[in-house]
Amino acid sequence: MKINSNFSNIANSNLNSVKEQQEKSLERLATGLKINSASDDVAGFQIAQRLFSQASGLQVAIRNANDAYSFSSVAETALDSVNSATQRVNELSLQAANGSLSAADREAIQYEISQVQQQVSDVQQNTTFGGQTIFSASQNRNFQVGANAGEQLGLSTSDLSSQIEQLNQIDVTTQAGAQLAITSSQQVSESITASRSQIGAFQNRLSSTISNLSNVYEQTESARSRIEDADFAQESANLVQQNILNNIGTAIAGQANANQSVATALLG
Repeated sequence: MKINSNFSNIANSNLNSVKEQQEKSLERLATGLKINSASDDVAGFQIAQRLFSQASGLQVAIRNANDAYSFSSVAETALDSVNSATQRVNELSLQAANGSLSAADREAIQYEISQVQQQVSDVQQNTTFGGQTIFSASQNRNFQVGANAGEQLGLSTSDLSSQIEQLNQIDVTTQAGAQLAITSSQQVSESITASRSQIGAFQNRLSSTISNLSNVYEQTESARSRIEDADFAQESANLVQQNILNNIGTAIAGQANANQSVATALLG
């Protein structure tokens, strides 16, 4: 006579299935993710990984864009200082052009101008960002402000050498020289203002780029979250249900195993 152990096998199989679901819910609650490996959801895993890579690239692009904005702000502040100095030279030149001044007066004005000239040279030599001197040479810098190749914005910066040379040639010790100085200082001021305008336009583009990148990043993260992140309320409810089923399954499996043992003993 053969003992039918099918009921016991079914009970144990169901219990193992419940335990697997318990472990899965515990893992999801621990990691906060409903997809913890490719086997959980092959298609969802691939999409989530692609979105994660995109989001990571966007984060780097946002940092790059913010760095570019900081760089341009340092450059613009330096040029503002140069422009203020140039305007002071223009004021002094206008003063020196007045026929009521003596030679000694113009010498005193020239001395002050020489101090301003040195100030502009100091700005050129000492304005740095990230260890590099901004105005050491005229160059075009390209900033990577996107998550893909070629997504760059460029900013040209002058080495200020021509402006400094023009300022250094100013000599207001004569009235005629003062007249020339007025024109020279105004030309330098116009040149600096043009450079500042370029930086301002660059910063406007950066602000727009940063805003757009931030929006795309948030949308990408939201899409990834919907696919990959666990629903804590749902997983908690699932775990409660699985605990109940586990208790019931344990009792049923135990009873089935006991009945099988009794039957085996009686027939033995």
